[in-house]
Amino acid sequence: MMPLRIRRLVTTLFAGLAALPASLAAQNPDLVLTQEERDSLLAHYDQIFPIYGRQAIERGFDMPLPLGFNAGFFAMKQDLIISNLGLGFNGPPQDVSFIKFEKASAKVNNVNARVDLWLFPFLNVYVMSGYGFGETKVKLSEPVPLETTAEFTGANVGLGVTGAFGFRRSFVVVDYNHQWAFSSLLDAPVPANIFSPRIGRAFRIGDKSKQLKSTVWLGAMLQSLKAETNGGINLAEVLGSGADSLFNDYQSSAWYQALRPSEKQLVDNFVQRLQGAVDTTVVNYRLDKKPADPWNMLFGGTIDYRQHWGLRYEIGFIGRTSWMLMANYRIRF
Repeated sequence: MMPLRIRRLVTTLFAGLAALPASLAAQNPDLVLTQEERDSLLAHYDQIFPIYGRQAIERGFDMPLPLGFNAGFFAMKQDLIISNLGLGFNGPPQDVSFIKFEKASAKVNNVNARVDLWLFPFLNVYVMSGYGFGETKVKLSEPVPLETTAEFTGANVGLGVTGAFGFRRSFVVVDYNHQWAFSSLLDAPVPANIFSPRIGRAFRIGDKSKQLKSTVWLGAMLQSLKAETNGGINLAEVLGSGADSLFNDYQSSAWYQALRPSEKQLVDNFVQRLQGAVDTTVVNYRLDKKPADPWNMLFGGTIDYRQHWGLRYEIGFIGRTSWMLMANYRIRF
């Protein structure tokens, strides 16, 4: 049996807690269980999770069912900062510091699924996976003005943990997850860390008999990606017809004359392939990239019907833009 001091500590931790946004019930008086409701739930309570769930119900907290199955859609667009570019044409990448970027951006659409479990009334853990498609747009300013678009498909897997705490009529939720992103353009998965705190309120919709609850919140998200990536793409997929016209009489241009011999050789190889071997040329690349805006703001909420069904929505703004819609079904465990 757990020592008395530890039991008191755990009890203190969930004494003011709310549940995750999927079924959040902050300490709003009209969301607190009545004594009759507590007695009814406890009379047949036999759940393994959440640990200390019985004590939470005794204190009046309307706990969500512990095991959740989630399915949703997520879309995002963000600007990128690219540096330390290396390119190779049917060969290993070489330094091309003479290429300057004006702007780079990425757009992603993702269908995803998640399974989560409340370990404690204040702690949720989950695993997730998804599949999607998107595109990366790159605009060059030097040595020639050029805009390219590369389309891709990919998948992601990850795991995360969420802590939740309620006080008076409000709640705080802090989420962290680690993901691995797989892309058709990359040689290896890219690890990503996402941290997002949120603060909001829970309330009931209509009278209590409708068993309809909702939450709204405001938050922020920090996205951290692995800097170095490596990959390859067919030249024909990123350059349309007529791109070779940008290099007419290029060898007499000032920017070409300023290149080192090895860089001139790389450019000559590139132009020759533009003029006749686009379909058989694979561009191998390495680069460092990071979000232009690591942080963005979030606004979202939930609508929950009874204990089993829920709907979550969220939009991101300021810097990175995004929107998400996710359905949730919960069961006892």
